[in-house]
Amino acid sequence: MKITEYKPNIKLNKIIYSYYFIQNHASTHDNIPPLGHPVIQFHLKNNINTFFSNYEFPVEEVMIVGQLSKFAKINNTEQSAMIGVNLKPTALHKLIGGSMSKFTDTGIPASNYFSNEIYNLLGALKAGKSDTEKVHFLDKYFITLLDNKPARHDKFDAMIDRIIEKKGRITLEEIETACPISERTRQRYFSERLGLSLKTYLRVIRNLNFFRLLNENPSKTIPDIIFEVGYYDYSHFIKDFKLMTGTTPQRYFSNNEAFLKKFLQL
Repeated sequence: MKITEYKPNIKLNKIIYSYYFIQNHASTHDNIPPLGHPVIQFHLKNNINTFFSNYEFPVEEVMIVGQLSKFAKINNTEQSAMIGVNLKPTALHKLIGGSMSKFTDTGIPASNYFSNEIYNLLGALKAGKSDTEKVHFLDKYFITLLDNKPARHDKFDAMIDRIIEKKGRITLEEIETACPISERTRQRYFSERLGLSLKTYLRVIRNLNFFRLLNENPSKTIPDIIFEVGYYDYSHFIKDFKLMTGTTPQRYFSNNEAFLKKFLQL
């Protein structure tokens, strides 16, 4: 599987992290941890029904995948291709409004929330001759979309930024300082704007940070990394890791000898 990432036009920095282009030329089976943000996917080639095989939702040519609270099982088949738009955590709420809880752990056809222009974009992406041209098509579509729905950055967004900056290791006092609202309002905002509870979102962000530290610090021990991520006992980490990936660390890293040795030493 070949994955190439591209940054969007600077005008889109408030709503989009990146675009990712996937070209697959062999059968693959992967468990992908939650990303901590929603995605818009454009499936360019055949066999799209093999995506998200552990979730009970149909896969469309253009679809919105909301926040996931657990891993996604991706069974790619040969000669499949996809372009994904990594939206920022609250971007989907800004673009379409309504509660994001209806997107949690599910995928919904994009046509339900965007005009047919998004299918014109799909046609352009399929016909595009180069990645640069396809990125241009994506930028043009989302800039036009943003012109009609300005994305304001408020205190809740600042709190999410702070959680990401702290990599999930954040106290309730810091959260309250970043966004001084009542607990009830905060819970409602997480459900409406993010689609996950605060507790689940912190778990997702900590798990992502674990993988980042593991890749960036090959000389560090697993106990040190687990502690740095914010876990104070191994059993709690294992429970969350299995929820995020669908398996144990030993099995997850069974094809990576260096990482596997780290866990077998525990």
